[in-house]
Formats: sequence, C-alpha cells, structure tokens
Amino acid sequence: MDATAVALSLMCDLPIGLVERALVQSEPEQVLILAKAIDLSWDTTKAILTLQAGRSGVTKERLDECFASIFRLKPKTAKAALQFYRLRERANRDPVH
Repeated sequence: MDATAVALSLMCDLPIGLVERALVQSEPEQVLILAKAIDLSWDTTKAILTLQAGRSGVTKERLDECFASIFRLKPKTAKAALQFYRLRERANRDPVH
C-alpha cells in the first residue's frame, strides 16, 4: 500500500499523510474523490479499493456501489474537493502570524 499512497500523493499533489489516512479508512468516499479528480480508470480505482479493503476483501455489491458513486460524481466537484484538501493541509501546516 505504501507505493500506492506515494503514487496517489504525487498524482494528486497532496501530502502523503492525507492520502495514507484516506487509504486506511473503512469508507471509500475520499479515495473515490481522489480517483475521480485525477481521472483514474474504474479498473485502477477498483484495484485501489481492493487494496484498501485488505484481507477482509471487498464484495461485488460494495464495488457496484462505489462504481455508481464515482459515476455520479462530477469531475468538477471532485477537483474542487481536491483543492479544498490541499488548502486545508497547507493551513494546518502553516503557522498563523
């Protein structure tokens, strides 16, 4: 999962910590947003979701739900969320003067 986190971090221009947190969450929404924002294919997104699920695995029904969610998600909305994540991370990093 480390290589996946690094790759997503670079592709999304987000800190590795944020991406790692998204990958260890039990809910896939943030991963779906990142995937849509950087225009990953469904096959790649499905592989990341399978990796995220770990040993417990991911059911076909859950993958179908994720596919429906990512299909409904507008690229513009996903990119806006990605920009929000970037701004939030910068604000948390930079001290207030």
